[in-house]
Amino acid sequence: MEQRLEMAGMEIEKLMGDFPCLREVCHGLQPSAYPAALFVGGALFGTLMTRTHYHFYHRANYERRLNYGIYVIGHPATGKSFAERLYQVISIPIERETKEAVQLWNNYKRRLKRWEDGGKKGKGPDKPQFMIRSHPARTANSVFIEDMMNAVVNVDGQDMNLHMLSFDSELDNVTTQQRDHWKDKTYMELKSFHNEKDGEFFMKYDSPVGEFRVYWNYIYTGTPLALNNKVNAKNIGSGHSTRIAAIPMPSTHYEMMPLEDFDPNNIKDELIPEEQTLLEWAEKLDKVHGELPIRRLVLYTYNWTKGRMADAAEDDSEEAELMCKRVPYYGINVSMPFILMRHWHEWQENGTLSIDETDERLCQLVMDIQFMCQYYFFGPLLEDYFKKVKDEEAPPLKRHTEQARIRYRRLPEVFDIDMVQQYCGVKKRNAEKMIERWHDEHYIDRIETGLYKKIYSELT
Repeated sequence: MEQRLEMAGMEIEKLMGDFPCLREVCHGLQPSAYPAALFVGGALFGTLMTRTHYHFYHRANYERRLNYGIYVIGHPATGKSFAERLYQVISIPIERETKEAVQLWNNYKRRLKRWEDGGKKGKGPDKPQFMIRSHPARTANSVFIEDMMNAVVNVDGQDMNLHMLSFDSELDNVTTQQRDHWKDKTYMELKSFHNEKDGEFFMKYDSPVGEFRVYWNYIYTGTPLALNNKVNAKNIGSGHSTRIAAIPMPSTHYEMMPLEDFDPNNIKDELIPEEQTLLEWAEKLDKVHGELPIRRLVLYTYNWTKGRMADAAEDDSEEAELMCKRVPYYGINVSMPFILMRHWHEWQENGTLSIDETDERLCQLVMDIQFMCQYYFFGPLLEDYFKKVKDEEAPPLKRHTEQARIRYRRLPEVFDIDMVQQYCGVKKRNAEKMIERWHDEHYIDRIETGLYKKIYSELT
């Protein structure tokens, strides 16, 4: 797997001269970690492009959004922290707005507390209008849902939901922090992949009531054990595994990172040049809106999937069929921000994107990485899942006691009820029940009234 990651990293490196920010998101990492950086960077930039949509080949008239569920998986101290730094830089436009809203909210809560402590005299403070799109794991479901329902803006004359964005450096944190309460968010994680409808109707006065579609992108980093707590043999049939992009981090191979000099007189918290470039593009992409004209890219993903489906059919692999179906969404969603940056001037002037073979190469690379990682993490689980399904669908063989097998074996090929009593040493009532059961289980045939023929020489 690590060799494949390194080969993918080398392909990413070849494209760095063509796509803005591709080199910057991978800065400081070894090539085998480039795939994880590509997916994290693409998801962060794509979330800033939340005001855009495109049309896919399945249900072509439906407006698709740029949706992401990214998991960076590696053992402790394998460099997963790069994702947090990318988040800190690229999400600045979202975090800036969220920080202002959080300050308004905290001020409101303090005024509300003073009003309640004062006996609720007079009119209470008015809740300010604000938009919070970034949420940590310790977020009440009611708060999260209310913020998501309120994150609506007018885009080109139509109301549009903006995506929520969550990042956590510890995948276990998002499953254990709120215990059972996070189960609700797990279902929203599932539904966010296609922006499916959800809703809640609770009696609590502070819980929003109504239906809503889920617009939520999330990026988590964690260990293989944390991933197993999230997706395992018990829940592999939920479809979560094909909705997320789980990208492994390579081993450090006992190598030390470069030693950095420390100057106590020059301590700064400034962005390095690569991060400054990322932020400049983040500010640009945060203002992008409208339909992304990518028909050629959609057709390319269709043909890629068609090829993988043919391979699955040839191998009679149901798990391969399942895993390849949702890969094209990631092929488009992850590559799209970089493709837009590559054609930025054309997009700004004409609102068009002249997709070419270079764009298709990046898209295919994303699909190949996603399909490879799906197999690596979830292939064996899905194979066992389909095997179990087949076993459960097959009619179970009837199990008989050794005594029943002996009695059946004693009977001649053709027999009647008197012979069953004689050869098996049972009363007439028991003989009738044995004949009835064997007939229902298709071990004997009725030749004529009262006369039967054995179909098998032995009971199973």
